[in-house]
Amino acid sequence: MDTNVRQLAFETLQDIINDKAYSNIIINDVLSNNELNRADKGLFTELVYGTLKRKFSLDYLLKPFVQTKLKGWVRQLLWMSIYQYVYLDKVPEHAIINEAVEIAKRKGGPHNGNVVNGILRNIMRSDLPDFTEITDDKKRIAIEYSLPKWLVDHWSTHFGIEKTEAIAESFLTKVATTVRVNLTRISIEDAIRRLVEDDYIVEQDNEIDTCLHISGKPIIESRMFKDGLVSIQDKSSMFVAELMGLNEGDEVLDACSAPGGKACHIAEVLNGTGHIDATDIYEHKIDLIDFNIKKLRLSNISAFEHDATEKYGKVYDKILVDAPCSGLGVLRHKPEIKYEQSQQSIQSLVEIQLEILNNVKDNLKPGGTLIYSTCTIEQLENENVVYTFLKDNKDFEFDTFEHPITGEKVKTMQVLPQDFNSDGFFITRIRRKEN
Repeated sequence: MDTNVRQLAFETLQDIINDKAYSNIIINDVLSNNELNRADKGLFTELVYGTLKRKFSLDYLLKPFVQTKLKGWVRQLLWMSIYQYVYLDKVPEHAIINEAVEIAKRKGGPHNGNVVNGILRNIMRSDLPDFTEITDDKKRIAIEYSLPKWLVDHWSTHFGIEKTEAIAESFLTKVATTVRVNLTRISIEDAIRRLVEDDYIVEQDNEIDTCLHISGKPIIESRMFKDGLVSIQDKSSMFVAELMGLNEGDEVLDACSAPGGKACHIAEVLNGTGHIDATDIYEHKIDLIDFNIKKLRLSNISAFEHDATEKYGKVYDKILVDAPCSGLGVLRHKPEIKYEQSQQSIQSLVEIQLEILNNVKDNLKPGGTLIYSTCTIEQLENENVVYTFLKDNKDFEFDTFEHPITGEKVKTMQVLPQDFNSDGFFITRIRRKEN
């Protein structure tokens, strides 16, 4: 079965790297469509995510052992093999070599099997390059933590070199799954009790009461999850509903809603009062939002197709713009993003983000509040967007809020992945002035 697992992992890596498949989606599809036991599921996921996260690092370790040009798929197979050898415990060297050779033979014939065999045997009897040999700190961080150099340069300018390295390191560390308790249907105490009875290790979060840190078997196997009593959501994105200042009966617009996690969280906080309009530009994503609404049994929310850059006549007490962004805060879960984004693509996103804000501002009542959030740590998409919007719209101002850790009043909150062992995330709250 191990050979099958490695074959599946290799094929999945090719789909992600070569065909631009989304890692989280294709991994779930493979796990759903193949009969694997829990250990094999864990190995498959580890091989795909681990290899993808460390692509630059693995190529650096491979480079001294390659004398001729390699086919792309051979290089990718060697990355996966080196990942097992360097970063995983309890994987026998002979298993790594034998199974890589068999995969190479099946895909490219005996010659490619011999190439893979020779390189891997040479690697395992030699000293590997040391990342500390790279004297330029920015270049070392880029290679050791597998980040594009332009991104390291950019973050170093904004955060400093030490914090940039901490960010880079945290994207490679594993964290517990976090779930949100659906208080419209179960209490926090009962949710914890039932999860513990189902053999999960549960820890209640320090800042958000309804946030539970779960470890053990996958939460998607839990009856609690399947019945909509808890939802998978990263802690950092839970801060959105927590910081919206929601009041009973509020009318709320979630302008870029899919897959609807934050909109459903808002509905749970309002507990049957008020109403949330959850909109998205893509029809198929509305089906996903509707699925979550029905699963959680929420009555005060509806989803429909709408482009957030186009006019819409209704006004609201609260608006959420969880804007399309580079996603550079969620590299733990979607590591392929870091290889695909560029400075040019980020500038294009900034233009869209401002276009959305300048459109939905007319849907906010005087005195109403708007949350702008992203799942990125890029200043251009975060602080720069908000300050540009406020500069051009004098009838809006910051609506300061209490930072969940320091207790200080702040205008913006940039969550770095090491802050809460969560995704990187940005939140600000602005207010439309009274007439």
